[in-house]
Amino acid sequence: MGGSRKSTTARGFTVIEVLVAVAILSLMLIIGWGTTSETIKARKHYEKIQDRYREVRVAMSRLARDLSMAFLSQNEDRNQLEPRTFFVGESSGDADSARFTTLSHTPLFADANESDQAVVSYYVASSRDDRSISHLYRRESRRLANEKPDTLPGEAEVIFTGVVKFKLSYWNAQDREWEDTWSTQSTGGSLPKPPDRVKISLTFLDERGKEVTFITETRVYMQELLSFHVG
Repeated sequence: MGGSRKSTTARGFTVIEVLVAVAILSLMLIIGWGTTSETIKARKHYEKIQDRYREVRVAMSRLARDLSMAFLSQNEDRNQLEPRTFFVGESSGDADSARFTTLSHTPLFADANESDQAVVSYYVASSRDDRSISHLYRRESRRLANEKPDTLPGEAEVIFTGVVKFKLSYWNAQDREWEDTWSTQSTGGSLPKPPDRVKISLTFLDERGKEVTFITETRVYMQELLSFHVG
């Protein structure tokens, strides 16, 4: 019984088909790499923004803590030109400054020959590396004396970089108004008193070059003069 048998042969890919497949694969890889690259770039961008906002929050939190623990002592010689304890806030355009005595110092070593009392100053100054950029500095001296604060031994550190404006306002509870300056060194014979509250305003440029301002308030808790007599 006769019959015919068909033979089958395997058909390979043509050069054109291979080139088309390679082109499609390359296109997919390019699209995938572009998406991944943009995602990484966006993540780094937002991490940089978050780091910047974290920096300003930490700086303002530290400033608020120092201010909230400011104090004045009643054990002062009023005849001294430079009292050991004081609160002075000065206004100067977009760069205010403040210096005061505070109980916010934390000794870092056991049995350290120091207390929680300190003289703290906040001020804006140009960067040591780039004079066109201004930073917010914090200077601390752990010694209270009848001397000018800038002559006392201390350490200064940058707590916020790239400051555009640094403004402080002081709440006068007696007159019920905000004041641009404050001084316990010229009280006209009356007892010195710190401000009831301090408003802090810090301005910097964001990633688009736009000004961003953070504002907070803190209360100065120790309104009465402290006595350090040991009974």
